[in-house]
Amino acid sequence: MDNIILIIILMALITYLTRFPMLLISSRWSVPDWLKRGLAMVPVGVFSSLTVPPILFHTKNGQWSPEFLAAGVVALSVGLWRKQIVWALLAGVGALIIWRYLGG
Repeated sequence: MDNIILIIILMALITYLTRFPMLLISSRWSVPDWLKRGLAMVPVGVFSSLTVPPILFHTKNGQWSPEFLAAGVVALSVGLWRKQIVWALLAGVGALIIWRYLGG
């Protein structure tokens, strides 16, 4: 148990130390508009990199899983419609739950 607490403390310290310099610099330096626009795309890129590979490359007996493809299509549709990642995520998870509940 002591190792886990030590690991958590070290992870918190490392996280803080890697973010602190940027927070210090950004408080004294104005960020250019082109950088703000680029940084605004980071959440979309991270979300895409976490969701697209499991949808496209999730194999079940060497074939694409229809439940993941259906959930991906639902999430993409809701995301394009609502323009919010949270709604797309909830719709995709909901579609996956419904698919599995109905035994599809």
